[in-house]
Amino acid sequence: MGRLPPPAPRGEGAGVRRNTLSRLLAARGWTDGELASRVALDRAHVNQLKNGRALPTVATALVIADALGVAVDAVFPPGSVVRRRRPR
Repeated sequence: MGRLPPPAPRGEGAGVRRNTLSRLLAARGWTDGELASRVALDRAHVNQLKNGRALPTVATALVIADALGVAVDAVFPPGSVVRRRRPR
């Protein structure tokens, strides 16, 4: 496997989660669809989690962390927030 990009700076809320989940997937050579099939989620939902547009339930966070072989807070840091879209 290749080297991981540097971690995201702390305190960026959804940006930290997005960068962390992206790095973990890249380190394993997985796509959003690969993770989705391993944890029985829709690919679009995994993408929303990765991009900070949704927060997982506790059960979903545990399943994702287990599939990735890391602690839950390594994927979803305490204080994670949902990034809202701008109104149209």
